[in-house]
Amino acid sequence: MIRNYRIIIFSLLTIITFSSFAQEKSGFSYDIYGFFNAQYYFNTRKTYSSVDGLYSLYPLAPNYNSKGEDLNGINNHYFTVSTTRIGTKFNFGEINGTKFRGLIEADFTGQAGGLANYFRFRHAYLQINWKKSQMIIGQYWNPMTIHQVSPFNKEIHNGAPFRPFSRIYQVRYEYKPFGKFNILSALSFQRDNATIGVDKIKDYNQQVRTFIPIMNLHFQYSSDNLFAGIGGEFKAIQPRETYTINNQTLIMNEKMYNFSTSVYFKYLTKKHSFKSQAIIGDNLNDMSIIGGYYESAFDTINNKFSYNPTTTFSSWLDYSYDMGNFKPAVLIGYTKDLDVNTKGYQNAYGLGMDIDNYFRISPRIDYELKNNFFLTFCVEYQNVKFKDISKRVEALKFSLNCTYTF
Repeated sequence: MIRNYRIIIFSLLTIITFSSFAQEKSGFSYDIYGFFNAQYYFNTRKTYSSVDGLYSLYPLAPNYNSKGEDLNGINNHYFTVSTTRIGTKFNFGEINGTKFRGLIEADFTGQAGGLANYFRFRHAYLQINWKKSQMIIGQYWNPMTIHQVSPFNKEIHNGAPFRPFSRIYQVRYEYKPFGKFNILSALSFQRDNATIGVDKIKDYNQQVRTFIPIMNLHFQYSSDNLFAGIGGEFKAIQPRETYTINNQTLIMNEKMYNFSTSVYFKYLTKKHSFKSQAIIGDNLNDMSIIGGYYESAFDTINNKFSYNPTTTFSSWLDYSYDMGNFKPAVLIGYTKDLDVNTKGYQNAYGLGMDIDNYFRISPRIDYELKNNFFLTFCVEYQNVKFKDISKRVEALKFSLNCTYTF
């Protein structure tokens, strides 16, 4: 742990020293930003979560012991500052009308395993701007995670599992053909936010071994008060590379092709803010949305498995009202597993594969004490229908968030 923090301090000092020198020599500039964040939360039920329970997606199904007691119906709480964030924006100057920018951003919410208090890159990319277009190369939001249409809530899940939420390695190109229209395209590869695989953990190799990048195409409109768009994604997955049976290791090359589409908008007035998104697609757990895929029993005649993805519908709406220092708001989300005919399939891999549908109502109030210093109190009412349980499962989460931005 000490070694990690020494690396962090050394890296920041190196950036500042280098950039100060570069400013004098070539006009290079930088801007350090971020926030201090402290969160306390209380749950009336155990949840599916990571990052010490902060990244909480849904309440767990009942798990009864011999006395009929629900082992998941237990209160729990925690306090942490691991979501504290720091970043640096870079301006590398201009060459023949082409502008070069960059960004590195990190927090302390851990690596792919979700352990808190470990330094973790969020974004790291180079941005190249031309007159009517731009290119981003590096790690940034998944193109289905529309940063312009992001809820204002301070919860680390940021609307998941209703809102697509992931970061991904990518080459993204945006072009404004005319007026207020924008075309976004991207080729990308999974890493930390990867599809859950046959080992029941996130495994980015499933996507990488296909030799087919994830492909996105979006059409967007933007004005002073309105931002809206529609987009789609194509993703290929190869769940297994090999399989051993009867002391013989066989090469597996069966692939599964997934498609998804999304519509979204943001509408702002002087006092009101509306944001919403809906997505329907296959095997969406790499975006922190419920779903995954089914695997058949091994076909000993053809020496292969067959696969079929679940299809999920998910949507959310965020509304906030500006009352000066007070900003009351509410985030509502609903997701439904449309499922497939699972007859003939033996194994299921994914996120919330036992969930039929789930909705959350989350009112909150933000209070700005003074410039850059905020307090937020939030309540989440969670209601889940599990496939094999007739009674719906309810839970509450209360959270208090203190943030100072710089």
